[in-house]
Amino acid sequence: MMQPNHVKPLRFWLILIALVFTGSFLTTTAIFHVLNIDIIIHMFIYSILSFLPMIIFRKRKTAFLLSLAVAPLSFLFELLHGQESGWGFEWIDAFANNIGIMIGITIGLLVRLKKHFENESTDINAIQENSITHHKL
Repeated sequence: MMQPNHVKPLRFWLILIALVFTGSFLTTTAIFHVLNIDIIIHMFIYSILSFLPMIIFRKRKTAFLLSLAVAPLSFLFELLHGQESGWGFEWIDAFANNIGIMIGITIGLLVRLKKHFENESTDINAIQENSITHHKL
């Protein structure tokens, strides 16, 4: 199930996937290879693609599986890009994609853990305040 107020990030995630898919058919990405920022761009984009499900979806299993599902998509997109551009499949790009996916999932897990412990400490404080109020009566 989706968390409340997460419709916009979900739309952003879906639009980003569509943009990456569309970008797979572009042959004008050679400038990124020349500037040697191609690997950084791959890691950045795929870290975002795998991070967003971790914060959008409430159920851990759903969030984690959707984040992991980005990996086969990245291979598909690399295959499409390799065929369209004529460069062939580039293993270094696929590797950078998967490093980005691991980074995104790791950051997503840390955010989820932080929220979990914040909620837990809020619950403990509420219980303590309630018991103090009861003892005063």
